[in-house]
Amino acid sequence: MNINIAVLEDIPKHYKQLAEVIHNWAEKKEYAVSVKWFHDETSILGSAFMKDCNLLFSDIELKNADTNIPADDHIKNGIDICTQLRKNGYQGNIIFLTAFREYVFDGYQAQAINYLLKPVSPEAIERCLDQYISLHSSDYYCLHKDNNITRIPFNDIISISRLGHDCCITTPSGLYTERTSLKNMEQHLPEPFIRCHKSCIVNINHVTSLSGSTIYLANKQTQTVGRNYLDDIRKALLRIAQ
Repeated sequence: MNINIAVLEDIPKHYKQLAEVIHNWAEKKEYAVSVKWFHDETSILGSAFMKDCNLLFSDIELKNADTNIPADDHIKNGIDICTQLRKNGYQGNIIFLTAFREYVFDGYQAQAINYLLKPVSPEAIERCLDQYISLHSSDYYCLHKDNNITRIPFNDIISISRLGHDCCITTPSGLYTERTSLKNMEQHLPEPFIRCHKSCIVNINHVTSLSGSTIYLANKQTQTVGRNYLDDIRKALLRIAQ
């Protein structure tokens, strides 16, 4: 399980303390985490990292404001920045850090899942990280093999195909196999997954194009669309385009 975490904090010492807690928590829980530091509005609003960011810790009182932004457009604090991130399409979770209790009621537009009052203890940070895992426990497919359970994020699954008596799950990081049927797997898959062939299911979010009866996937592979599934695939792609 990999979690991309952003930290918006203008004081390097505070960022390092928070990052250390996050990495220690991830090591104990056996999660893979990527933590990226942003110190002002310009760096975070222009970052491609935020497209894949799962969780954002944002300080509210940012003293090092970017003076290059015109006065009318100047973003003053973490709440303003996170509200702009939401407008830009950011869908991950947000946790605010603040030294002032009155800010707790100001960030509803940014849809924060929690507010932590400074100084923040490691235990409080870990509770928030545990809360994130609890909120997103249903975002994963649990693969059972050899008495082991592997959680694969649904968003990472590109396609699922039948391979003999097994199902083969294709992700950007590799392949996984499980002794089960496509029909059984379909019962555990969310809406973006759609059957394109009697022996294949694709994640419509990883489909880059459809040409004739051929699907082109984000990993440069192709899948043939069966005649009985072609209309459903076209409708699914149209829904995404709207």
